[in-house]
Amino acid sequence: MKHRIRLLRMVVSSTLVLLAVGAVLAVLGIFNEALNWDIFGPKLEALLYGVFGACMALAGFGAAMSMIVAMQESVRNFQEWVQSQTRVPTEPEAPRGAYASRMLGIVLGMAFLISLCAGVNDLVLRHRCKVFKRLAAEHITNFEGQLLTHVEAFPAPPQRDVPREVYDVCKAIDNLDFINRITLYIPDPAESNAMWGFTSWRSFYTNVDGFAKFYVAKDFEKAMRAAIDGNAADMQKINQRNSFVWYRVLGGKPDSPSAVVRVDGNSYANLREYRLGM
Repeated sequence: MKHRIRLLRMVVSSTLVLLAVGAVLAVLGIFNEALNWDIFGPKLEALLYGVFGACMALAGFGAAMSMIVAMQESVRNFQEWVQSQTRVPTEPEAPRGAYASRMLGIVLGMAFLISLCAGVNDLVLRHRCKVFKRLAAEHITNFEGQLLTHVEAFPAPPQRDVPREVYDVCKAIDNLDFINRITLYIPDPAESNAMWGFTSWRSFYTNVDGFAKFYVAKDFEKAMRAAIDGNAADMQKINQRNSFVWYRVLGGKPDSPSAVVRVDGNSYANLREYRLGM
């Protein structure tokens, strides 16, 4: 009998530990999905999902084993169990404050864990954004001359028949897996509050695509227009944000830039595959 009780206690304790681990992983998964944390890479996420599934499976078997062992002992020793309960005085029930304090401790522990993960994620995100912007600066510098050659030759922004070389350069940069897309912006020669933008969103070249005109309204648009006019302070502030977006002024002369490139990064890319300066 004693060895069965010990077995039951061991199974129940193990099941509780597995359920607790699964609960912690479930909470972390919810916050990771909602806040798009960068702490967990794809491989680590797959590993944690595997650990969560294994914990839930083992906990399910543990619960089933606990029920079976408990039922066996209940059937065999029902009479003794009833007698022992009638002879031995019942222990006083724990005060309500004890349960409330335990629940408060669990909530505070979860809050501390989430806050800790959020802080670590902020550090990881800052480092990854810094690496992304350094990589983007390196690749844009490599193609800057080719883009400027065509941009400076435009008498007016072409609304169709954009040069094939401009499309090829933009598409080559887009094909880098740490970049989602780049957009090339040039000022409107006639209106100071207007700009033109080109994105190689098609997978093939066509003479139908060209630059699209828009009027400056959003903050980043105002910052780009100010940078083209010679004041890049606002654009530098945007570049310092903790995000996978980076702007670069193109032009041979600092006081008369010709265009602005916006690089939208892929936050899920593995930046370790790239070496700076190579």
